[in-house]
Amino acid sequence: MSQVEDYYPLLKAAIAEAKAAGLEAAATELERKLFAAYTTSSELLGEHGIAIRAFLKSEGSAVPPKVKATLNRYLKQSKV
Repeated sequence: MSQVEDYYPLLKAAIAEAKAAGLEAAATELERKLFAAYTTSSELLGEHGIAIRAFLKSEGSAVPPKVKATLNRYLKQSKV
């Protein structure tokens, strides 16, 4: 049996790092979307995938490499 990693602490750290890198508005919007209440786990994962991909696309090369790696790791593990 495989164990799913708890990504919330990693997502919170990535958001904090993005804010510190000057991406305050975009990171705050990502935070709002990632920590909203969702009805089902499928909805949560789907909305997380949409929000993370939109953040990475809109902020492009301004996203610190560590933040990008964390977010991509989440996308890969959650398969969204």
